[in-house]
Amino acid sequence: MALDARWSALLKSSLDGAHASRFGDVPPVLVERARSTPLGRRMLALRIERAAPTLFDLGAANESAWIEQHPAALFSGERLRGAALDLGALAFSPALRARVDRSEVLRLREAIGAARVSFALSTDPWRGAVPDGVRHCALAGLARVLDNADAIAELLRQRGRVELITYAANQHPLLAERVKLAFPSSASGERRDAWLPPETVTQYLGAARESAAVAHL
Repeated sequence: MALDARWSALLKSSLDGAHASRFGDVPPVLVERARSTPLGRRMLALRIERAAPTLFDLGAANESAWIEQHPAALFSGERLRGAALDLGALAFSPALRARVDRSEVLRLREAIGAARVSFALSTDPWRGAVPDGVRHCALAGLARVLDNADAIAELLRQRGRVELITYAANQHPLLAERVKLAFPSSASGERRDAWLPPETVTQYLGAARESAAVAHL
């Protein structure tokens, strides 16, 4: 893909996939409406540049080869948000495996979907022993919200955002800026203590490049 085409694709995917909160005080319904017109898109582009100034710096356009090396930069917002929930489920898989009570299993399926639960339970992110600290945090964290499906989903989304953004930051700083745009602006201050090995995230994103995320929001 030529430089101009790469850069144009990045700008388009960033604008189309950014969370509505990244456009400041513009109501979400107006954001969606603005995305459908040339004038509206120009207005949104000016606003989103403030949220990710380094990503949209014209100087960065001359170093856009990283986009081909990291296809997640061109994922849709929905796909990135789905990826975060998938990765959150993987990170919490030790705690998910510990829940065998029928009512708890049903609540987990209600929270994140049966396909995503099955995906997490059938995958070994650490390829062996789970780090003790991760196991403890996963078990304790899930136990606190186990009676509320919405809270379970939000816990896993938050963990998945941390995993995805931390991974992106370690790959390329501009990839991190791009990925952050897909999530609420309030998530920018979240901790960056990844649980998953980077190779697990690499493998997941490679598979996601060829097909849709395991389950969609």
